[in-house]
Amino acid sequence: MRPFMLAAGVAALTGGALRIIAIFTTGAFAPQTLAWFYFLIDVLLMLGLMGWYVPRADRLGGIGLIGFVTAASAILLIRSAGLLGADTYQTGATLLAAGLAVMSAAALWRRDKPLLAPILWLLCLTGGIAALAFKPVAMVAFVLFGLGYIAAGEELLRKRA
Repeated sequence: MRPFMLAAGVAALTGGALRIIAIFTTGAFAPQTLAWFYFLIDVLLMLGLMGWYVPRADRLGGIGLIGFVTAASAILLIRSAGLLGADTYQTGATLLAAGLAVMSAAALWRRDKPLLAPILWLLCLTGGIAALAFKPVAMVAFVLFGLGYIAAGEELLRKRA
């Protein structure tokens, strides 16, 4: 389990950081390069998600599992736009934020520390909802999302040490 937790911690940190960087650099990439960049980010986020969830699965219970399955499925949905013949990004992003929020709520309810990543992910969902009324808040939600993954990665690496 130790090598997996190391990989998951590095993946969460890197995926979160790259997601934040992507907010500000999207226009700098050719479309094909951008597609591979987002694919890499999503692979890292998926590995980080698994690393954050697996050690606490028993403590988060059924609600946590529902959140995890929703979040993991959402990442796959985001990457499946070409397969489904539709733009699935918005639906996938919404489900990802919701899945992370459900897992986060379970972690807060159970006081499963550290709580920084769950708090940031809940704030991300709040920011996403606020962005429906005021679009610029969406960037804040993206940053909170990435920071949540960075916090999760840091937690995984600290636990491993």
